[in-house]
Amino acid sequence: MLGIWAEDDEDSSNAPSPAAASLRPKFSSGINFKPSKVDSPLSRTQSPQSRNESPEPSSSRPGLGGGSATSRSSSFRQASSNSPVVNKEFAKFASHGTGFGMKMLQKMGWQVGKGLGAEGEGIINPIETKQRPTRMGIAFKGFDERTTQHKEEAARRGEVPSDEEMEEVTTKTKKRRDAWKKDALTPSVEKEETPSKPRKQKTVYKTASEIIKESAASQPVADKIIDMTGPAARELTSLSQVRSQSPTMLETSTRLPELRHNLRLIADLSLSDLDHLTREKRLAEVRAQNLEHEREQLQKRLDSDDAEMKRVDELQRIGREIEAISKSALATGAFEQGDITAMFGEHFKLLETQYSEEFKAFGLDAMVVSVWAPIMKYGCVRWDVLSSPTWASDLVSRWRRLLPCNDDLSRNDDVMDIDGGFQGKQRNGRRGAGSERTLLMTPFESMMFTIWLPKVRSAINNTWNPREADPIIHLLEAWSPPILPLFIYESIIDQLILPKLSKAVSDWDPRNDPVQIHTWIHPWLPTLKAWRLSAIFTSIRQKLSVILRQWHPSDESALHILEPWKEVWDANPMEKLIVKSILPKLTQVMRTEFVVNPREQNLDPLVWCLAWKDLISPVLTGQLLDNEFFPKWLDVLYKWVTLNPMDINWDEVGQWYSWWKQVFASYGLDDNPVIKSSFRKGLEMMNRASSGERVENPAVVAAR
Repeated sequence: MLGIWAEDDEDSSNAPSPAAASLRPKFSSGINFKPSKVDSPLSRTQSPQSRNESPEPSSSRPGLGGGSATSRSSSFRQASSNSPVVNKEFAKFASHGTGFGMKMLQKMGWQVGKGLGAEGEGIINPIETKQRPTRMGIAFKGFDERTTQHKEEAARRGEVPSDEEMEEVTTKTKKRRDAWKKDALTPSVEKEETPSKPRKQKTVYKTASEIIKESAASQPVADKIIDMTGPAARELTSLSQVRSQSPTMLETSTRLPELRHNLRLIADLSLSDLDHLTREKRLAEVRAQNLEHEREQLQKRLDSDDAEMKRVDELQRIGREIEAISKSALATGAFEQGDITAMFGEHFKLLETQYSEEFKAFGLDAMVVSVWAPIMKYGCVRWDVLSSPTWASDLVSRWRRLLPCNDDLSRNDDVMDIDGGFQGKQRNGRRGAGSERTLLMTPFESMMFTIWLPKVRSAINNTWNPREADPIIHLLEAWSPPILPLFIYESIIDQLILPKLSKAVSDWDPRNDPVQIHTWIHPWLPTLKAWRLSAIFTSIRQKLSVILRQWHPSDESALHILEPWKEVWDANPMEKLIVKSILPKLTQVMRTEFVVNPREQNLDPLVWCLAWKDLISPVLTGQLLDNEFFPKWLDVLYKWVTLNPMDINWDEVGQWYSWWKQVFASYGLDDNPVIKSSFRKGLEMMNRASSGERVENPAVVAAR
């Protein structure tokens, strides 16, 4: 920026130095200019001619706050004339240190007394603070928050507000401060011009006589007046006729007061009596309807009870007849035939079809069991379980609806106790002595548990041979739930059949037993399922793994023993047994006993191994042949094709190659990836040798 500097005095001795002149710029009156930037020492020794050049008018400079001095207020002129001077204690603290900060600023062109920034527009002195009075808010009561330094810097930059602006701010602050005072900011002129609030009109009440007098004094009304006070409508000419014809309100309200009072009392009493009678009538009607409804309900209940009594009487008659038949059968010995249907079929059918609800409600299954139990007991004495396993199952199945058990209500909550007791949900809904709910046996369950089950238990434990599975399998199929209670059925399997089968498996000797074990274990699979026999399967695999330690692949009995279990055992247990007990034996026989000899080939070791192809997975089969057969086969082929070309008969080589492919194809292994890859290597070896190319030893190639 350009600046106007004061001319030097005539006496050069009193003239300030160029540095002092740069630190103390003199401005023309009324004009605020910024000092020019000192770029080098040459700028501080300007010639008087350059310093006396006229600057541009201040009015053409934007942002300087106006043109001439007369347009400025006195305060602004005072602030602009007193430019900021360097504080006498400026950089006093630097005397106690190295003054590194000031030195760095001076290296970058800054000088003492000039503002910060490239153009010197920043502050000259350090920032000052101004303490606000205690407990006073910001700018409270027009308190000026600016410091002297701030005002000087603002004046230097031309940012000082005018006196009008300061006065307006002060006035607004005073108005806000005095706003609570009444009429403090409202001039008297505004008070006079403000319209007053209109007053509310006072209501004036007039009597009928006053209205008639006012209407009579006024001009006659030309409109018609219709008198509707009489029995017929009359047309009147004036309101005076209304006064003369009809009595006044005062007259009508004051005549015969005693009579009026008595009539009013009589009317009120009559109205009250009428309301009371109406209310009583409605209550009586509602009460009559309720009584009629109750009578109908009682009549229906009475009719239902009568019908129920008749049905109960009929049930008693049926019960007496059943009791009489039972006593007669016991006396005459007819129950020995054991034909329940012939003796009680007609009565049981009535109970099943016509009286099913009463049968359940009264628990008549106890009556049925009471006449059935003697017959069941007598029949079980003579019953041969193994020869006739289905005895009485058809009769129980026929009348199963008359023999309820706890399975009919909840099949999943029944628990059979180890000692033979039955626990679960109680039949009548009552809780037992313990903390858990206990199911009581039904009469049918009690009969089967105490009469039928002991006979079956005795036959299985004492007579039955586990290798003869058919009798017990027929027994379980004929008496399977829901014919037999579930807990009795499970008890037979868990406590009688499975223990006996486990003992038979533990006594089985695979070496000397001529009967294959699968012949008497597999028949149980449809009835007992594989998950029940899992423990027996584990025992069989353990016995086989022990026997296979001294087994030789030439013995085909191991294959005949394991082959039937392929579809029974899971793939994982079967593969573990093969890898642990079979595959090492096959590897050993192929390594020690098999020899590839084109002149006299012995295929027995290979045949022993390939016989297990259905039990061994294709991957394991390929690994076995790739490790034990094809290295020997390729080595023989290499020696053959590397002989003297004159001694090689390629027809014989081709026939030998084709013969080996047919051997593997006969076992269905021609599609095995490992076998196909090995034969391809042999074919490539033959092609190279026949064409005269160099053939590498397959053992050397494999070692790489």
